[in-house]
Amino acid sequence: MCAMYKTLAVLRTVFLVFIVGYTVRAMPVFTSVANTFDEQYARCSTSLNLVMRAAWIAIAWIALETVAGWLLARRRPRPPAPAAPASAAPPPPPVR
Repeated sequence: MCAMYKTLAVLRTVFLVFIVGYTVRAMPVFTSVANTFDEQYARCSTSLNLVMRAAWIAIAWIALETVAGWLLARRRPRPPAPAAPASAAPPPPPVR
């Protein structure tokens, strides 16, 4: 079970790096300056579509982790088997 938590942590980290890089790349600040209003509108529109896609990917990931968390929470470890009943009186000491 511990390995599963470590795997989920690694997947979260990889996803976070991906979604941050994807979103930063999509921001219109990092594109070159537009010469006309139409060109500026087209670039902003394209960037907005990429940012919206990144948001939906992030929402889907959060939903996936929520479902996985609930499934892991429902899975409880089995209780240990009951121990053998202890005898009422201790055994007598050995006679010499």
